[in-house]
Amino acid sequence: MRKNRVVRAAATALLGLGSLGAFAGTAHAEPIDYVKIELFELHCQQNSEGDHDEAYLKITDANGNAVKVWPGNGIKYQTMGTGYVRSMEDGNGNAALILGKEQARTLTLWDYDSTSSDDKLGATLVTGSEVGAETQWRTVEGSGGVYVIGYRVVDI
Repeated sequence: MRKNRVVRAAATALLGLGSLGAFAGTAHAEPIDYVKIELFELHCQQNSEGDHDEAYLKITDANGNAVKVWPGNGIKYQTMGTGYVRSMEDGNGNAALILGKEQARTLTLWDYDSTSSDDKLGATLVTGSEVGAETQWRTVEGSGGVYVIGYRVVDI
């Protein structure tokens, strides 16, 4: 129970949510029940260019900003070619993956390009209400690439 309160307090602070209290004498708002998107795997069914893509994943945070979540550990991108499968678990420490059960976030896969703007390889919407479901597999397509993102939404 204490862990849940600490996690929720941290999530509230990280997501920029103010106090949920109301004016004196009025009812208090219900507390937000938080969940977390756990990234699992990325499968490349068709890369978008040449022999490989330089893939990375962003998520919209609570303020609508795009935040890079994968790969983690300071790595800019992962090389992906047709048939490649990569674990995405190193991105799971990012606070932007926490959301309320009634909220949604967009995961967007990108192809890094050092000589021009990055190419969007596709996007998918993840909702907090998916909590407790088995691993979800979402196909995203863009710029000629076809990828499958595996993730779970878990209660925190």
